[in-house]
Amino acid sequence: MTGCQGVNGGGWAHYVGQEKVRPITGYSTVAAALDWARPPRQMIQTAYWYLHTDQWRYDQTTLDGFASPLGTGRFDGKTPADVLAQSARMGWMPSYPTFNRNPLDLADDAAAAGKAPGEHVIDGLRDGSLRFAAEDPDAPENFPRVLTIWRANLLGSSAKGNEYFLKHLLGTDNAVRAEEAPPEARPKDLVWREEAPTGKLDLLLALDFRMTSTTIYSDITLPAATWYEKHDLNTTDMHPYVHSFNPAIAPPWETRTDFEAFGTIARQFSRLAARHLGVRKDLMALPLLHDTPDALANPRGVVRDWKAGECDPVPGKTMPKFVVHERDYGAVAQKWAALGPLVEELGLTTKGVTTMPDKEVEYLKHKNGVIRDGVAAGRPALARDVHWCEAILALSGTTNGRLATQGFHRSEERTGMRMADLAAEHEGKLVTFADTQAAPTPVITSPEWSGSEHGGRRYSPFTINVERLKPWHTLTGRQHFFLDHDWMTEAGENLPVFRPPLDMHTLFGEPQVGEQGELGITVRYLTPHNKWSIHSEYQDNLFMLSLSRGGQTIWMSVQDAAKVGVKDNDWIEAVNRNGVVVARAIVSARMPEGTVYMHHAQDRLIDVPLTETSGKRGGIHNSLTRLFLKPTHLIGGYAQLAFAFNYLGPTGNQRDEVTVIRRRNQEVQY
Repeated sequence: MTGCQGVNGGGWAHYVGQEKVRPITGYSTVAAALDWARPPRQMIQTAYWYLHTDQWRYDQTTLDGFASPLGTGRFDGKTPADVLAQSARMGWMPSYPTFNRNPLDLADDAAAAGKAPGEHVIDGLRDGSLRFAAEDPDAPENFPRVLTIWRANLLGSSAKGNEYFLKHLLGTDNAVRAEEAPPEARPKDLVWREEAPTGKLDLLLALDFRMTSTTIYSDITLPAATWYEKHDLNTTDMHPYVHSFNPAIAPPWETRTDFEAFGTIARQFSRLAARHLGVRKDLMALPLLHDTPDALANPRGVVRDWKAGECDPVPGKTMPKFVVHERDYGAVAQKWAALGPLVEELGLTTKGVTTMPDKEVEYLKHKNGVIRDGVAAGRPALARDVHWCEAILALSGTTNGRLATQGFHRSEERTGMRMADLAAEHEGKLVTFADTQAAPTPVITSPEWSGSEHGGRRYSPFTINVERLKPWHTLTGRQHFFLDHDWMTEAGENLPVFRPPLDMHTLFGEPQVGEQGELGITVRYLTPHNKWSIHSEYQDNLFMLSLSRGGQTIWMSVQDAAKVGVKDNDWIEAVNRNGVVVARAIVSARMPEGTVYMHHAQDRLIDVPLTETSGKRGGIHNSLTRLFLKPTHLIGGYAQLAFAFNYLGPTGNQRDEVTVIRRRNQEVQY
């Protein structure tokens, strides 16, 4: 699992490592193996970690207080975990693992019983022999067991509720101080096991070139090549160019490029899998998807739960779709090193627009060469890192004018609006990797994005919708503010409304903001994104450290600092139910009274002393946060309120917490 979507917030950009990728279709095709197998398994990370780090066990209240006074009681007595389980069983959001049974065994059982996959699943759900894993996340068969993190800093940057990750996922030292929910506030649809599991993971594998909190907690860390030791592509939504990475030197000592590391893993996996797994059928449960007919699965936004007897369970309508796919596990490495046939057989679809890259496949055969034997015989080779770069560039409309123009023509047929001229001037242009090596290469206006670079203008989102009247991807085809969905009605949010910050005093028993006592002063604690400095301020670099305070810092107002006797650069301690942080204070007139900032992505690697509260090493910015799901973020199967990978899914209120801050002993120990 990589990138930051979900845990870090409801991100929308695709990631390679930590770089946002502009050639979206080309990248997503090879990254998700859509050239060999469709559909892919995709997951909402916020909900995944909320369940598997057991943060759901610490919710002290039900959702009654989040509903409108005019509501009908849909949320009464339900917890965030309850509505998450409901969203999963209704097919609104993906949920993995989906069932408490191995999906390979499920497929075999369905075939042995002579039943269609959906029929077999429904029968099992009805007689109780099968259930959704989200309804019993603490059962050992539903644990996450192996986690691979590629250049993402989950445990030092993205993991909201970091101490819960350490406790329940890793089973290591942690500073969780919260009490579990009392019986009256526990979920109704989830199994409550009296003893929460700790240390669910069997293996944590990281691949990174930096020493981060994630790598120091990993069982295995694979040393990775940096940007200047490999071939790769880089681009971002912040500017209209594609850049190449080119090795100035070979990867030193034992380091390998990402391509080489994962290629080795694929080959070794295939060697073992050929004997232990072979060819198996895999039964997948898929959510109702955006930009497909699934978006009309719940007409008028009426919510009917089949488990409550409000409707029949119908795959693809009132519950997930069920698809069986044959997987040749022994051939994974061969397929990994070649472009698969689904590219030209099914085409490439982004935002409901399908292009057919048949000519591009032939081009790649000549550009990259072809595989000589095995399951990929005759297919374009992806045997070198440069081959992958060429494939990504060739298959995306942002770097291939023919596909961009073709995609706009398809959009014109569906909408009746003129758009193809936006890319027509570049219809004969195909960006190659050599082009990006020569100089940063401008991208082409493409239906994969809503903005336009036509005529040399800079990218601005939704330009095509506004200027060319391309319908918005909504129920009405317009920008509209009224959302006629039952859960929106229940929340009182059919129209945009102001919702104040969550009352942590009522929800979790935290002190009131502004309260002052022997333990310190209570403040609202925010962890704002410090934008691109996360990629450039590396706290393990002496030069960069010398430009800052040399470690973690918390910004606070002059007024709050005076109340607890804190001066600029003093050591302070911040404590709440989620954890403990030790940092230096930055006392600034720019900070409002009652609010403190701790910029995110400050790792606990350097200058983090032992805390007076717990006697253990202090935490990081996310040690004081946790996830809390909002029901309306889990809606699916209705127009624009439908799941799309990295576009629509839940986030938490994870940047708004309450904490008590005090001045601590200035003689710190490590």
